Amino acid sequence: MTTEAQRWHADPALLERYLAGALDAVTGASVEQHVSRCESCRRSVGPLLEPGLVDRTWAGIRDAVERPPLPHSLRLARRCGLPEPNAVLLAGAASLRSAWLVGAFLSLSFATLAAYVSGGTALAPFLLIAPLAPVLGVAAAYGPRQDPLEALVATAPYGRTRLILLRTLAVLVSVLPVTALLGLAVPGPPWLAAAWLGPALSLVPVLLALAGFVGPRAAATIVLLGWSSVVVASTRGGLDPAWPVEAGQQGVYLALAVAACAVIAIRLRIDRQRGVAL
Repeated sequence: MTTEAQRWHADPALLERYLAGALDAVTGASVEQHVSRCESCRRSVGPLLEPGLVDRTWAGIRDAVERPPLPHSLRLARRCGLPEPNAVLLAGAASLRSAWLVGAFLSLSFATLAAYVSGGTALAPFLLIAPLAPVLGVAAAYGPRQDPLEALVATAPYGRTRLILLRTLAVLVSVLPVTALLGLAVPGPPWLAAAWLGPALSLVPVLLALAGFVGPRAAATIVLLGWSSVVVASTRGGLDPAWPVEAGQQGVYLALAVAACAVIAIRLRIDRQRGVAL
């Protein structure tokens, strides 16, 4: 250090050690406090910095400030290898945020508890909610009015179809495993724990097919009312509580799913011929 006009300044060797992090905690803190107040030493630090370091540091700060934090589920997906662009686009889906997922799981838990307490005689709440949970999740993740990242999606190299399918898969992965585990607690025949998957996996393509004609909100309403009428009719018609998911009805759900997938495929072909981004 040198003395100049009753002030001391850090010499280049000391500044180099400071920038390299080679000083002990006390000396490093002292130099940092001095550099923050001494214009002469701040000018001396500049030539010692690695070229481009300041620009990279500020770029990192801007990214951290401007980039919204991903939900916990998507942070886990990032750790499992999901590309960051896909994670950012999924983060805009309301049904992939913690509040929606917690609400869906609580509803499923209460429905499962009702079935368990009743000894299997009150299956309607579970059979109503379990297939609709992924359907409503897909509906909430689908469509520009529900998408806060619409401007980003419109300018990104992602077709609308790819985004819809990506979010649909993410909703199914988020909801179906927990619902399947809760289904194991529902009293009744062993097949009941998986039987609800039939209507669940058929109502999702039905929703996507209808949404192409009437929009996601109207499509979700139609699917909700349709499935609710099936469950309510089984409770008022003196039928077995598990009737909506018995083997005979599973064939109907499979046919609906095949028909819906065919409609989606036809619309995709038409859009491709029209030059619409997919």
